[in-house]
Amino acid sequence: MIIIYNFFLTIILFFLFPFVTKRKLEKVNKSYKIWVHCASLGEVKIALRLIREITKVYNLCPSEILLTTTTLTAKNFAKKIHEDTCLFPIDYFFIMRRFIKKVLPKVLIILETELWPNYLYFVKKFGGKIFLLNGRISKKSFVFLKTFKWLFLKFINNIDLFLVREQIDFLRFKNLGISHEKIIITGNMKYDDIDENINFNVTKQSLGFNNDDFVITFGSIREKEEKEIIKVVRNFQNIDKVKFVLAPRHLDYIPKIVSLLNKNQITFGFRTLNEKNNKCLILDTYGELKLVYNISDIVFVCGTILPYGGQNMIEPASLGKFVVFGPYISNFLEPAKILLTNNAAIQVKDITEFIEIINECLNNSEIIKNYGNNAKKVVLKLKGVTKRNLDVLKEYISGLV
Repeated sequence: MIIIYNFFLTIILFFLFPFVTKRKLEKVNKSYKIWVHCASLGEVKIALRLIREITKVYNLCPSEILLTTTTLTAKNFAKKIHEDTCLFPIDYFFIMRRFIKKVLPKVLIILETELWPNYLYFVKKFGGKIFLLNGRISKKSFVFLKTFKWLFLKFINNIDLFLVREQIDFLRFKNLGISHEKIIITGNMKYDDIDENINFNVTKQSLGFNNDDFVITFGSIREKEEKEIIKVVRNFQNIDKVKFVLAPRHLDYIPKIVSLLNKNQITFGFRTLNEKNNKCLILDTYGELKLVYNISDIVFVCGTILPYGGQNMIEPASLGKFVVFGPYISNFLEPAKILLTNNAAIQVKDITEFIEIINECLNNSEIIKNYGNNAKKVVLKLKGVTKRNLDVLKEYISGLV
């Protein structure tokens, strides 16, 4: 199967060659006891917390743990905190074999859904143990993996233990052909992301608003969602105290947001330029979304207006914020269910319904207070997943590191 996978990959890389060559292959000059891999910025925060806990539990130095990320943004963020961080190599036979022969991890810990065949194959071939933490499979990924089960199952079965987030993930891995004995539901590690590294000196005023402004943040805006969001901004354009923070998931969406704001004659400023007294603040930085959530009155979690599957709603909930999200939450069903059943968030069917909620909150501040308090209580009860995962891994890792 490894030959078939790399044959198809060779064809794909041939057509992507101009783009692939731009991705610098980083050199690793030593081996590591543990290799932690994750995809993007959201998972990096989980990975960094995990590494801190691993060093305590197993009495390791941070330099004995390698962290790799799929995206450059995540790598740059993580490297400021964990020196031994580099970009994940292209999962091509010769590239990955050379990389793993250098790293020679005794343990590979994968976060969420980074199921690349070559590194699963070579880590196992060179004697390493493989664990999936905070494991999940989106509906889209499940359909893909199910379709190509004949190709991917053998590699995925190289994983020794699957510690997954919720029941739906358990069922999807099981339906792919993974033995139920290798799958354990331990919860979502993002629940542990509470009040860490928050700079409480960041206020509404420091972000260019007045302290008594009513701030609504649209967090992790996905492409084309700005067309719906602008309807909300336009609706409150003449109410001076209502202000907005627009935080795109990727910064390359910003020109489209700017064009739309200009077209509707809505004033805006940029976080990097420290601009004040505008209707909207565009968050053109990475790593500051939690700071912005912290000063918000309402947080609308994007990726839920259009069918993207949602974004992390636990982060604003953990700060005691009034959280609202749209109908598309397929990647976050369990946390959404928990928040909704505890009156700790509201799900709207469309933007028009969200506008109605804002109007209600402007007339009754107790709504925000009550939902925010409930949200924080719920998330506090769900903490401890990182520790739970490490407790489960102890019997598997003992003696290896």
